[in-house]
Amino acid sequence: MKAPIGSILVAAGQSRRMGFDKIFKPFSNGLCPLEICLCTISRSPLVGQIVVVVSKENIQRAEQTVSGFSLDKQLKVVMGGKERQDSVYQGFLALDEGFEYVMIHDSARPFVTEELIEKVYQAAVEAGAAICGKPCSDTVKEVGEQAQVLRTLDRSKIWTVQTPQIFRRPLLQKAYLELYSHGKIVTDDASAIEMIGENVKVVRYTGTNLKMTIPEDWEIAELLLEKKERLQPQPRS
Repeated sequence: MKAPIGSILVAAGQSRRMGFDKIFKPFSNGLCPLEICLCTISRSPLVGQIVVVVSKENIQRAEQTVSGFSLDKQLKVVMGGKERQDSVYQGFLALDEGFEYVMIHDSARPFVTEELIEKVYQAAVEAGAAICGKPCSDTVKEVGEQAQVLRTLDRSKIWTVQTPQIFRRPLLQKAYLELYSHGKIVTDDASAIEMIGENVKVVRYTGTNLKMTIPEDWEIAELLLEKKERLQPQPRS
């Protein structure tokens, strides 16, 4: 059976808040976030193609990284755009049209798992559009321009959402065409689906799915990777 998912791996950000190019910087294990994401996503039998979207400056670097993988997947590298949604759309246009579902994942989240891809995919099969996330544990306040609290939001209704996000291909195409026709900007792809009045199912995920944004996140990711490696079964001598 042909794999149903074509995957877009977004790696075109500027890493301004991080202070260095987090996507290509190796961890202590020698692998960079892009390589870790490629390894994990490529192991999923649900994924048949991976399109890596990078900035113009990183095209050659990404092509060299991808060429070092001997994976049983179709791999492409394309140039992204000004906004995140522009990069996603360029990735979408580069995907082969034969895939029924499109998965979008941020390469700044190197802890994606095959299990998580499977869970989000199953939800997308049921609903047409699915994302992962978790209920917010912090108290959430709306704050004004002068740093004053405007109101406290009902935490019981607030979730923080993550990637991967998986959509039926025609649904995502329709959403993006509508997005551009109205000149809107969104920060995640589920927002584009919401704009056309379609439902998005949320998969609750309790595992680690850290997004690296600031230097402290990198340090946490290093510790988590070291712990993960220590817990891996060691071959007998």
